[in-house]
Amino acid sequence: MAKNIFSEVEKQSDAAGASRASWRGVLALNIPTLGLGAVEYHLRAAKAHGDLKPVNFVKLDKKTGKEVVSREVPRMYRYKEGPTGERIDVEEITPEEAKKKVRFDGKWLVSVRTEKRYFLKHELEMSGQWIEVPAERIIDKQDGEEIEPFERTTRVEVDKDGFVPIERLEEYKFKEVYQLAPDTDKKVKETVGRIRQLARYLMEKQTALVAFFSWGRGYQFYTAVIYPYERKDGKLWLLMGMSEGILKLDTTWALEGEAEAEGLPPVPTAKKKPKVVISK
Repeated sequence: MAKNIFSEVEKQSDAAGASRASWRGVLALNIPTLGLGAVEYHLRAAKAHGDLKPVNFVKLDKKTGKEVVSREVPRMYRYKEGPTGERIDVEEITPEEAKKKVRFDGKWLVSVRTEKRYFLKHELEMSGQWIEVPAERIIDKQDGEEIEPFERTTRVEVDKDGFVPIERLEEYKFKEVYQLAPDTDKKVKETVGRIRQLARYLMEKQTALVAFFSWGRGYQFYTAVIYPYERKDGKLWLLMGMSEGILKLDTTWALEGEAEAEGLPPVPTAKKKPKVVISK
């Protein structure tokens, strides 16, 4: 069985300078119906790197300024059952309290659940002391500045520079692609016609829209790229790709139009929320 010519491309570090070849071999073709009969190509291959970088920040106890870490720990709660079986008078207890009081007092029931709690990092990792810090005292800081997590996106806002030629979509690293359709709820009153008109307009202009997008509370965000796609059978879709970054294509590996390619800026990405930067 023929081996995929890129199967041996090794993972490379994000080194400065031109992309290095990580595979050399032969591409052998024998496709007479395409006019490619018994021809070989000697090739090199270099990985096209992406620009996705993690968001680094630390969690601190705002009272002491010390760094904290989270741990999943079991917690015990005593409670009573209400008239309809609901839990009432719920109160956290220690294992010792469970042994001394609850075990011999039939009016209390005990439940155990695992929860994320926060503890002083240095004391826990260096001396094994589990000094808990209440969640309401935890803050996130990046480069000494307090930051707040993003909320879930419910409004996709495209600014004046939020567009890109469709021909450059392949430079985005899409994690997922979603199909967009009108919200038919009576309160919204959106129509297929208006969405189709938008898709047709973007198709005519050969343009895609670019905006910030967050799936939920946290620091992970995406560049949402909204673009039309029309199949040869005439079916039209408006798609939204979730990009985790863009490919860094090395112009020294371009086969044609090298001078022109060097003059093009990177494709646009989502505007980052204030006070949060991608780590270097």
